[in-house]
Amino acid sequence: MTRTETLKEPDHEVVIVGLGPTGATLANILGGYGIDVLVLEREEAVYPLPRAVHFDDEAMRVFQSIGLSEGIGRDARVNVGTKFVDCDQNLLLDWPRPQEIGPLGWYPSYRFHQPDLEAELNRGIGDCKTVTLRRSAHVTAVHDTGTLVEISYLHGGSEQSVTARYAIGTDGAKSVVRAAMDSDWEDLGFQERWLVIDVKLKKPRPDLGDFTIQTCDRERPTTYVRCPREWRRWEISLRPEEKLEEVTGDDFIWPRLRPAITPEDGEIARKAVYSFESKLATRWRDGRLMIAGDAAHLMPPFLGQGMCTGIRDVANLGWKLAAVLRWQAPESLFDSYERERRAHTRTYIETAVRVGEMMNSAETAEALTHAIRPDGAAQMNSISRDLDHAIGPDGDGMRGIRMPQPRLADDRLLGDAMAGRLAVVGKSAVLSGVSLPPQEVAIAIDPDDHPAIAEMLSSLGIEAAVIRPDFYCFGAVSAGSGGSVAGLMDAVRRQTHV
Repeated sequence: MTRTETLKEPDHEVVIVGLGPTGATLANILGGYGIDVLVLEREEAVYPLPRAVHFDDEAMRVFQSIGLSEGIGRDARVNVGTKFVDCDQNLLLDWPRPQEIGPLGWYPSYRFHQPDLEAELNRGIGDCKTVTLRRSAHVTAVHDTGTLVEISYLHGGSEQSVTARYAIGTDGAKSVVRAAMDSDWEDLGFQERWLVIDVKLKKPRPDLGDFTIQTCDRERPTTYVRCPREWRRWEISLRPEEKLEEVTGDDFIWPRLRPAITPEDGEIARKAVYSFESKLATRWRDGRLMIAGDAAHLMPPFLGQGMCTGIRDVANLGWKLAAVLRWQAPESLFDSYERERRAHTRTYIETAVRVGEMMNSAETAEALTHAIRPDGAAQMNSISRDLDHAIGPDGDGMRGIRMPQPRLADDRLLGDAMAGRLAVVGKSAVLSGVSLPPQEVAIAIDPDDHPAIAEMLSSLGIEAAVIRPDFYCFGAVSAGSGGSVAGLMDAVRRQTHV
């Protein structure tokens, strides 16, 4: 390394390649920390038609953390759940989604219109003074020099280049950043072609119902999705021999939508053939290059967790980038990103594959053997996962669990008070004499002042906890364990250096 290279300052702290929901969420997160970000997006504008249609309470809590939950929630619809049926519409498996606010502070499941969501995320980016968005920018090369990242891209008919401390690929399954990392795919064994049809209703059709309907059929599994406002979706499994031009024609589509809907009821706004796959990138980080969202994983859509998983990725990565860039944490903190997120994502992919296997079944007994709960129960519980291989102290049993989000005495949700910082939660007597990180890094919350926090600690059987900015538990002091907050903070400093 030459002295010139050592002293060279990059143009930006972070470059994000790709502006889907995952990349846009990350841009908002980093903008909230005042990090200098350039977003490079190849498309000229937001895609005007729906693609993803579901997000959960974890994703909504992340949207809350970037100040966009109100706008996103206004346009979304609380999801009532999914019913799995056979070809005669006999119920095989019921998966109702709760219709009340859950422990994370939001409804567990939402349906949404992706153009609305992206418009709100882009509005947030526009409010971030340190984030620059460059559209019609086609990235052609990414190179990690060891001291910075060089990114080349086509824009306005000319080749341009920019440098950054880190480059994050949220640029989908054909990610340029993943290719630059020489990261391959681990194939988890599921691959099917499906036709996705988005219909815009011409008149109200309440009889179509609010539940998602998964029709389990060996010959032709199908899905109906109740989307917001006038939007409805059908997904139809395709056979290997069926050609693209055949299955996207009206002669193929409308007979398979009848009798549910006819051309008099709605118009086809979008039809697309997708390969539903189950894959994990073999590496999520290589030096100054990292990937998230579809660049890092692909899963069948049957759980509606594809976008949600990408949102979890950037919630995890975002605060770690802030810790390194603003809180003097070592770059070794990035090692935990792949370790935490890859194992977590694998579980969701495997579960989605099992649901896909169920949809290819035809009989109740056979279908239930593929359900998430193989105990014969005819109802599926909502899925959730704590973090595997999470950073934090050993032995307290709390490391990596999803923390609830109660309301504080001033009616704010816990995440609003955290504002992207660590939360050190415990009675003032427990925290007395403990050296805490500076206020821009951590906030201390006394349960004596907030009854809901006291109730949370009591329900978990703990006296104090450190909550990460992505709302997972770093560690806790259990009642009667003999542990100490001082020891917990030593672990924070040891593993994050903040």
